[in-house]
Amino acid sequence: MYVMKMKPYYRHGEMTPWGGSMLRDVFMKDAPADRCGESLEVSALSGMESVIVNGEYEGKTLKEVLDMDYEAIVGEAKKPFPLLLKILDAKETLSVQVHPGDDYAIPNEGKYGKTEAWMILNAEIGAKIAFGLKPTDEPLSDIVARGEFESALNWEIARPGDVYYIPHGMVHALGGGVQVYEIQQSSDATYRFWDWGRVGKDGKPRELHTKKALDVTRANLKAERTPGATVITEGGSITHFVSDENFSLARLNVAGRMPLPEGKMAFLTPMGECEVEWDGGKIALAPFETALVPACVKGACVIGRLPVLMSGMPDSENVKAALGYRAENVAGLTE
Repeated sequence: MYVMKMKPYYRHGEMTPWGGSMLRDVFMKDAPADRCGESLEVSALSGMESVIVNGEYEGKTLKEVLDMDYEAIVGEAKKPFPLLLKILDAKETLSVQVHPGDDYAIPNEGKYGKTEAWMILNAEIGAKIAFGLKPTDEPLSDIVARGEFESALNWEIARPGDVYYIPHGMVHALGGGVQVYEIQQSSDATYRFWDWGRVGKDGKPRELHTKKALDVTRANLKAERTPGATVITEGGSITHFVSDENFSLARLNVAGRMPLPEGKMAFLTPMGECEVEWDGGKIALAPFETALVPACVKGACVIGRLPVLMSGMPDSENVKAALGYRAENVAGLTE
């Protein structure tokens, strides 16, 4: 196994009616249409797999390579592939959604639930995200029944670099003019609360899932930005933002040659040009390209002077030990 550079799968056109052209025009993606909302950077979803573009497995889908040696890549035997990494461009506001947890999704949908996290990459001045609900003693079901759901939403100004942790049960929506890096459980379990009166290509309003959405919403979840915590390390520093039972999210602040942790699958997305080296090889990455570092790879390091986004399998005990009392600033690490 080796560090694999990934070619994304794109969701575009009618699949993402809210999408824009920023993935192609700004993030230099080979998007297939003027309206493209999602670049699935690392995906093993059936029919939407990312493809390896370097080395021995060039041209194979991620799923095909996982079938060869799943545990060497992921670092554990539990299937299916647990994570999905995206870059999203919301030209228009997305529907207001909520995701179920595993306990609800598995018996009701036959699939795992979905927790995710966003890092804001870019935002127009004044652009917002819906993140959680305003505090109230009134049951959400009563507010929805009165047709006042929009008034219950908590809105935050979207600022580049900000991170938001979205556990299952958190109501949320990307506003128009926002581009984000999203790491999530590999699941499409989504309930649509509200869609701003939009209609589909058949001219009818898109389906809402109000009852299920109310079932899984955790209205009292704390709606606040994740501050993160930084530790100095060889070759720069690492700012940790999320480390829960599902995934981790961090920013590598690379100032030379930074070794990467071993034994955990990781995804690297640089915000500038860099190199990734490991025992037996080296690749160059352009801005916003993504590489998958298998758990079995030894001696991996990032070379350059730039920020690199890193997500992947969680390493909570080591992160907690490195941060000490500052672990409370990392979402999912302390409860």
